[in-house]
Amino acid sequence: RMAVEPEGLNPIGDEELEEVTAAIDSGATYNVMDTKTLSQRVPIAEGPAFVRGVQYEVANGVRIPNLGERKFVGHMEDGVIRSLTVQVCDVNKSLLSVSKMVKGGNRVVFDDAGSYIEDKVTKEKIWLTEVQGLYTVKMGVKKGGTRDPVFSRRGY
Repeated sequence: RMAVEPEGLNPIGDEELEEVTAAIDSGATYNVMDTKTLSQRVPIAEGPAFVRGVQYEVANGVRIPNLGERKFVGHMEDGVIRSLTVQVCDVNKSLLSVSKMVKGGNRVVFDDAGSYIEDKVTKEKIWLTEVQGLYTVKMGVKKGGTRDPVFSRRGY
């Protein structure tokens, strides 16, 4: 497990982690991220959605193209580690899809006594932070975005 200091995320070994905050979104069908987030750490690959020419319709009805995908391991503040695949597109903030998490074997709980994402098999919980009705999770990402196969079954 990773020790977390009050200032936020700490380096793992000699490597600094880039901190990413993602909003938990029940309306998002995919995990999404803009091109600038993790741009110095995780390359954009031509994923299946990019190859198919997928576009996403945002709240105001505008369609934005898929620019590729990033795969990486997120080191959460509470020590939980998860593999993530995010679609890269022109969005204002990183979003994690509730439906993707649920399909990946997780339970997502929003409650004033504590909100979290729980792995139904391992019972590990990733605690969410709520600010003015927006639920977020903070994670650190290593350079290269290394996806560890041990965690690939427990991702979203």
